[in-house]
Amino acid sequence: MVSLFRTVAVAFCVLLAGSAFPAQAQEALRVTGSATPLVGSEAAPFGHARWAPDGTRLAVTRPGYDGLWVVNANGNALTQLTDEASAGYGAAWAPDGSALLARVARYDDRFRSDAVKVFDLATSEVRALTDYRASLPMLPRWQSGAAVVLVDEEATEALASGLTVDAARDVAQTVYAEHPQSGLVVVRPDGSRSRYLADQRVINAVASPDGQRVAFEVMGGDLHVMNADGSGLTSLGRGHRPTWAPDGDWVAFMRTEDNGYFFTAADLYAARPDGSATVQLTATPDRLEMNPAWAPDGSALAFDDNAGTVYVLKIEDF
Repeated sequence: MVSLFRTVAVAFCVLLAGSAFPAQAQEALRVTGSATPLVGSEAAPFGHARWAPDGTRLAVTRPGYDGLWVVNANGNALTQLTDEASAGYGAAWAPDGSALLARVARYDDRFRSDAVKVFDLATSEVRALTDYRASLPMLPRWQSGAAVVLVDEEATEALASGLTVDAARDVAQTVYAEHPQSGLVVVRPDGSRSRYLADQRVINAVASPDGQRVAFEVMGGDLHVMNADGSGLTSLGRGHRPTWAPDGDWVAFMRTEDNGYFFTAADLYAARPDGSATVQLTATPDRLEMNPAWAPDGSALAFDDNAGTVYVLKIEDF
C-alpha cells in the first residue's frame, strides 16, 4: 500500500509540474521501487549519509553528529573512523574519495574547542590540520585534493591536506562557505573573495557539480540557488538540506513539519534549479524521509528516517 501510495503521489506531482511548465513535461523524475534499508537501527542509529565520489561507499554518523563511519554501498563493511564529537557535521569526501575531512570537537567541562582533521582511508592515518581552537565556527572545505580552506570573516586560511595527489589533475574549485555571522562567502581558485546576502543567515550551502552555482537555505526562509557571481538568485520554495543531481539538472531536498518539539512529517522533493518544476518523491505518512544525498551516478538518493536507519531510494529521469 505504501508503494502504491508513493507511485500515485509521484505521478500526480509530475503531472502538475508538466501542466504548469509545458517545456518540462517530457523531463521529470520518478521513483523506481521501494526504499531499501542500508545501515542503522534504533539500537545502533545512523544518519546524514554522504556518498563517496565513486559511489562505492557512504559516510554516516550518529545522532548529534557524533562519530564518523564508512559503509559500502551494499551495506557491508561498516568501519568506524572516529568517535569524536561533531565529527559527522559537515564531513566531506576528498575529491578523489581517498579521505574524509571533518571538524571535530572536544569538551573541557562546558567549554568546547574544535580542530580540523583528515581521515585518510588509504593509509588509516588521521592528520590534524589545526590545533584545537576555542573559536572555530566555520566548517573546513576542500578547495582541491591538496588544499583545505577555512573561510573566516575577513580572510581565508589555507591548510595542506597531506594527501598524495596528482598535481596535474588536482584542479582548484570555487568554494562556497557560510559566513560565521551572516551571508555567503565565495572563494575562487585565485583566492579572490566575494560576500553575498550579508543581511541573511545562510546555512547548508552546497556547490553544484560544475562549481558554477550553489544551493543553500536562508534561515527562516526559502531554499535558493545562485550563480557564483551572485546573479540569478532563485527561490525553490520551502526546503532543507539540498543535494545536487550529478548532471546539475535537479536539486533534491526535504520538506518537514513539526509541532515545536518533534518532526511530525518529512518527505523528499526535487526541483529544477531555475524553479520551473518541483516533483514530490516520497509520500509515506509512516516514515520521515530526511537528509537526502544524491548518488554520483544519479540513480539513487540516500536518506535517513530520523529513527536510525539509512535507506537508498532508486530514481530515474524520464
